[in-house]
Amino acid sequence: MNLIPINLLLQTMISAIIIDDEIDAINVLKKLLNNFTDAGINILGTARNLNDGVDLIKKSNPDIVFLDVDMPGKNGLEIYSFFKNPKFKVIFTTAYEQYAIEAIKKSASDYLLKPINFIELREAIKKVSDTMLREQQRRELEDKINTLHSSEIEGESILFDVEDGFIMENTKNIEYCYAAQSYSTMVLFTKREIAVTKPLKELQDILPDNQFYRTHKSYLVNIYAIRKFVKGRDNYVLLKSGIKVPVSVRNSSVIAKDIKELLKS
Repeated sequence: MNLIPINLLLQTMISAIIIDDEIDAINVLKKLLNNFTDAGINILGTARNLNDGVDLIKKSNPDIVFLDVDMPGKNGLEIYSFFKNPKFKVIFTTAYEQYAIEAIKKSASDYLLKPINFIELREAIKKVSDTMLREQQRRELEDKINTLHSSEIEGESILFDVEDGFIMENTKNIEYCYAAQSYSTMVLFTKREIAVTKPLKELQDILPDNQFYRTHKSYLVNIYAIRKFVKGRDNYVLLKSGIKVPVSVRNSSVIAKDIKELLKS
Protein backbone atom coordinates (compact mmCIF):
# COMPACT_ATOMS: atom_id res chain seq x y z
CA MET A 1 0.00 0.00 0.00
CA ASN A 2 1.39 3.43 -0.95
CA LEU A 3 1.34 5.90 1.90
CA ILE A 4 0.67 9.59 1.22
CA PRO A 5 3.64 11.69 2.43
CA ILE A 6 2.45 13.58 5.46
CA ASN A 7 3.50 16.97 4.03
CA LEU A 8 0.83 16.48 1.34
CA LEU A 9 -1.77 16.36 4.11
CA LEU A 10 -0.49 19.66 5.45
CA GLN A 11 -1.53 22.92 3.83
CA THR A 12 2.05 23.95 2.99
CA MET A 13 5.49 22.38 2.55
CA ILE A 14 7.50 22.12 5.76
CA SER A 15 10.00 24.98 6.01
CA ALA A 16 13.24 24.90 7.96
CA ILE A 17 16.40 26.82 8.81
CA ILE A 18 19.76 25.49 10.02
CA ILE A 19 21.83 27.20 12.71
CA ASP A 20 25.34 25.76 13.10
CA ASP A 21 28.78 27.36 13.35
CA GLU A 22 30.35 24.64 11.15
CA ILE A 23 29.76 25.08 7.41
CA ASP A 24 30.52 21.39 6.76
CA ALA A 25 27.81 20.37 9.26
CA ILE A 26 25.33 22.69 7.52
CA ASN A 27 26.11 21.22 4.11
CA VAL A 28 25.82 17.62 5.35
CA LEU A 29 22.45 18.32 6.95
CA LYS A 30 21.17 20.10 3.82
CA LYS A 31 22.17 17.08 1.75
CA LEU A 32 20.42 14.68 4.13
CA LEU A 33 17.25 16.80 4.16
CA ASN A 34 17.17 17.01 0.37
CA ASN A 35 17.87 13.34 -0.31
CA PHE A 36 16.88 11.14 2.61
CA THR A 37 13.60 12.44 4.05
CA ASP A 38 10.06 11.57 2.92
CA ALA A 39 8.62 14.99 3.70
CA GLY A 40 9.45 17.87 1.37
CA ILE A 41 11.66 20.30 3.29
CA ASN A 42 12.08 23.86 2.08
CA ILE A 43 15.34 25.20 3.57
CA LEU A 44 14.77 28.93 3.98
CA GLY A 45 18.31 29.79 5.04
CA THR A 46 21.22 29.08 7.35
CA ALA A 47 23.06 30.96 10.09
CA ARG A 48 26.47 30.49 11.72
CA ASN A 49 25.63 31.80 15.20
CA LEU A 50 22.59 32.14 17.45
CA ASN A 51 22.13 35.91 17.09
CA ASP A 52 22.00 35.68 13.28
CA GLY A 53 19.79 32.61 13.64
CA VAL A 54 17.29 34.49 15.80
CA ASP A 55 17.11 37.27 13.19
CA LEU A 56 16.57 34.66 10.46
CA ILE A 57 13.78 32.99 12.45
CA LYS A 58 11.98 36.31 12.93
CA LYS A 59 12.35 37.12 9.23
CA SER A 60 11.44 33.73 7.73
CA ASN A 61 9.04 32.18 10.30
CA PRO A 62 10.13 28.53 9.76
CA ASP A 63 8.30 25.40 10.89
CA ILE A 64 11.51 23.70 12.09
CA VAL A 65 14.82 25.03 13.40
CA PHE A 66 17.78 22.63 13.27
CA LEU A 67 19.99 24.05 15.98
CA ASP A 68 23.53 23.20 17.04
CA VAL A 69 24.09 23.44 20.78
CA ASP A 70 27.81 24.07 21.30
CA MET A 71 28.58 27.25 19.35
CA PRO A 72 30.93 30.20 20.01
CA GLY A 73 29.19 33.08 21.73
CA LYS A 74 25.70 32.00 22.70
CA ASN A 75 24.85 28.35 23.38
CA GLY A 76 22.03 27.00 21.20
CA LEU A 77 19.95 26.22 24.30
CA GLU A 78 19.71 29.97 24.89
CA ILE A 79 17.22 30.23 22.02
CA TYR A 80 14.43 29.97 24.60
CA SER A 81 15.50 33.31 26.07
CA PHE A 82 14.54 34.92 22.74
CA PHE A 83 11.32 32.93 22.17
CA LYS A 84 9.36 32.06 25.32
CA ASN A 85 6.64 30.11 23.48
CA PRO A 86 8.07 29.43 20.02
CA LYS A 87 5.66 28.45 17.26
CA PHE A 88 8.47 26.65 15.44
CA LYS A 89 9.76 23.20 16.41
CA VAL A 90 13.37 22.80 17.54
CA ILE A 91 15.51 19.80 16.63
CA PHE A 92 18.89 20.08 18.34
CA THR A 93 21.95 18.75 16.53
CA THR A 94 25.19 18.31 18.47
CA ALA A 95 28.18 16.05 18.99
CA TYR A 96 27.76 16.13 22.77
CA GLU A 97 25.34 13.87 24.63
CA GLN A 98 25.49 15.88 27.87
CA TYR A 99 23.08 18.48 26.48
CA ALA A 100 20.30 15.97 25.84
CA ILE A 101 18.56 16.17 29.23
CA GLU A 102 18.44 19.98 29.22
CA ALA A 103 17.17 20.01 25.62
CA ILE A 104 14.37 17.60 26.53
CA LYS A 105 13.45 19.71 29.57
CA LYS A 106 13.08 22.69 27.25
CA SER A 107 10.53 20.73 25.17
CA ALA A 108 12.70 20.27 22.11
CA SER A 109 10.99 18.22 19.40
CA ASP A 110 14.04 15.98 19.08
CA TYR A 111 17.77 15.69 19.74
CA LEU A 112 20.17 14.29 17.11
CA LEU A 113 23.79 13.38 17.72
CA LYS A 114 26.42 14.18 15.11
CA PRO A 115 27.30 12.59 12.78
CA ILE A 116 23.59 12.62 12.03
CA ASN A 117 22.06 9.28 11.11
CA PHE A 118 19.63 9.71 8.21
CA ILE A 119 17.18 7.17 9.68
CA GLU A 120 17.04 9.09 12.96
CA LEU A 121 16.64 12.32 10.98
CA ARG A 122 13.68 10.86 9.06
CA GLU A 123 12.07 9.79 12.34
CA ALA A 124 12.56 13.27 13.82
CA ILE A 125 10.97 14.89 10.75
CA LYS A 126 8.07 12.42 10.92
CA LYS A 127 7.49 13.28 14.59
CA VAL A 128 7.40 17.01 13.83
CA SER A 129 5.16 16.45 10.78
CA ASP A 130 2.68 14.45 12.87
CA THR A 131 2.59 17.22 15.47
CA MET A 132 2.03 19.87 12.80
CA LEU A 133 -0.80 17.84 11.28
CA ARG A 134 -2.54 17.49 14.65
CA GLU A 135 -2.18 21.23 15.26
CA GLN A 136 -3.58 22.01 11.81
CA GLN A 137 -6.55 19.70 12.41
CA ARG A 138 -7.17 21.35 15.76
CA ARG A 139 -7.16 24.83 14.18
CA GLU A 140 -9.56 23.69 11.45
CA LEU A 141 -11.86 22.19 14.06
CA GLU A 142 -11.84 25.37 16.13
CA ASP A 143 -12.59 27.50 13.05
CA LYS A 144 -15.51 25.25 12.12
CA ILE A 145 -16.96 25.12 15.63
CA ASN A 146 -16.67 28.89 16.06
CA THR A 147 -18.97 29.43 13.08
CA LEU A 148 -21.69 27.27 14.61
CA HIS A 149 -24.13 28.00 17.42
CA SER A 150 -26.30 25.66 19.46
CA SER A 151 -29.33 27.87 18.79
CA GLU A 152 -29.07 26.97 15.09
CA ILE A 153 -29.39 23.26 15.88
CA GLU A 154 -32.89 21.85 16.06
CA GLY A 155 -32.15 19.67 19.09
CA GLU A 156 -34.58 17.25 20.69
CA SER A 157 -37.09 17.76 23.46
CA ILE A 158 -36.52 15.01 26.02
CA LEU A 159 -38.11 14.04 29.35
CA PHE A 160 -35.44 13.86 32.07
CA ASP A 161 -36.10 12.13 35.38
CA VAL A 162 -35.49 14.37 38.38
CA GLU A 163 -35.94 13.73 42.09
CA ASP A 164 -39.50 15.03 42.29
CA GLY A 165 -40.77 13.88 38.89
CA PHE A 166 -39.52 14.80 35.42
CA ILE A 167 -38.62 17.87 33.42
CA MET A 168 -38.88 18.52 29.66
CA GLU A 169 -35.84 20.21 28.13
CA ASN A 170 -34.57 20.72 24.59
CA THR A 171 -31.05 19.37 24.14
CA LYS A 172 -29.90 22.51 22.30
CA ASN A 173 -30.24 24.37 25.62
CA ILE A 174 -27.75 22.10 27.42
CA GLU A 175 -24.17 23.39 27.56
CA TYR A 176 -22.54 20.43 29.32
CA CYS A 177 -23.19 17.69 31.89
CA TYR A 178 -21.10 16.30 34.70
CA ALA A 179 -21.24 13.24 36.95
CA ALA A 180 -22.30 13.60 40.58
CA GLN A 181 -22.05 10.14 42.18
CA SER A 182 -25.11 8.16 40.99
CA TYR A 183 -26.72 11.36 39.66
CA SER A 184 -25.78 13.70 36.83
CA THR A 185 -26.07 17.46 36.55
CA MET A 186 -27.04 19.22 33.33
CA VAL A 187 -25.81 22.80 33.02
CA LEU A 188 -27.89 24.95 30.68
CA PHE A 189 -26.61 27.92 28.69
CA THR A 190 -28.60 30.08 31.11
CA LYS A 191 -26.37 28.62 33.91
CA ARG A 192 -29.37 26.89 35.51
CA GLU A 193 -28.42 23.42 36.75
CA ILE A 194 -30.71 20.40 36.63
CA ALA A 195 -29.97 17.31 38.75
CA VAL A 196 -30.96 14.18 36.80
CA THR A 197 -31.51 10.88 38.59
CA LYS A 198 -29.34 8.93 36.15
CA PRO A 199 -25.59 8.26 36.07
CA LEU A 200 -23.71 10.02 33.31
CA LYS A 201 -23.49 6.87 31.15
CA GLU A 202 -27.28 6.50 31.08
CA LEU A 203 -27.71 10.23 30.45
CA GLN A 204 -25.32 9.95 27.52
CA ASP A 205 -27.43 7.13 26.07
CA ILE A 206 -30.55 9.33 25.85
CA LEU A 207 -28.84 12.47 24.55
CA PRO A 208 -28.31 12.86 20.76
CA ASP A 209 -24.95 11.29 19.97
CA ASN A 210 -24.37 13.76 17.14
CA GLN A 211 -24.60 16.68 19.56
CA PHE A 212 -22.83 15.56 22.74
CA TYR A 213 -19.31 14.26 23.24
CA ARG A 214 -17.83 12.44 26.25
CA THR A 215 -14.58 14.35 26.84
CA HIS A 216 -13.88 12.65 30.16
CA LYS A 217 -15.38 9.91 32.31
CA SER A 218 -17.11 12.66 34.32
CA TYR A 219 -18.09 15.12 31.57
CA LEU A 220 -20.34 15.35 28.51
CA VAL A 221 -20.16 18.45 26.34
CA ASN A 222 -22.48 19.98 23.75
CA ILE A 223 -20.07 20.18 20.81
CA TYR A 224 -21.63 23.45 19.66
CA ALA A 225 -20.63 25.06 22.95
CA ILE A 226 -16.92 24.42 22.34
CA ARG A 227 -14.62 27.30 21.38
CA LYS A 228 -11.28 25.49 21.34
CA PHE A 229 -9.34 22.46 22.52
CA VAL A 230 -6.19 23.05 24.58
CA LYS A 231 -3.64 20.26 24.89
CA GLY A 232 -0.99 20.45 27.59
CA ARG A 233 -0.28 19.23 31.08
CA ASP A 234 -4.04 19.47 31.73
CA ASN A 235 -6.07 18.85 28.56
CA TYR A 236 -9.39 20.68 28.31
CA VAL A 237 -11.98 22.17 25.98
CA LEU A 238 -12.72 25.84 26.47
CA LEU A 239 -16.42 26.56 26.06
CA LYS A 240 -17.73 29.77 24.55
CA SER A 241 -18.93 30.78 28.01
CA GLY A 242 -15.36 30.56 29.34
CA ILE A 243 -15.86 27.27 31.20
CA LYS A 244 -12.99 24.76 31.01
CA VAL A 245 -14.07 21.11 30.75
CA PRO A 246 -11.43 18.39 31.25
CA VAL A 247 -10.41 16.07 28.41
CA SER A 248 -8.97 12.67 29.30
CA VAL A 249 -5.51 11.67 28.11
CA ARG A 250 -7.06 8.91 26.00
CA ASN A 251 -9.48 11.31 24.28
CA SER A 252 -6.91 14.06 23.75
CA SER A 253 -5.43 12.29 20.72
CA VAL A 254 -8.77 11.64 18.98
CA ILE A 255 -11.07 14.51 19.98
CA ALA A 256 -10.47 16.58 16.83
CA LYS A 257 -11.21 13.62 14.55
CA ASP A 258 -14.23 12.51 16.60
CA ILE A 259 -15.91 15.93 16.69
CA LYS A 260 -15.31 16.50 12.99
CA GLU A 261 -17.18 13.27 12.33
CA LEU A 262 -20.05 14.39 14.58
CA LEU A 263 -20.29 17.73 12.77
CA LYS A 264 -20.70 15.88 9.46
CA SER A 265 -23.54 13.72 10.75
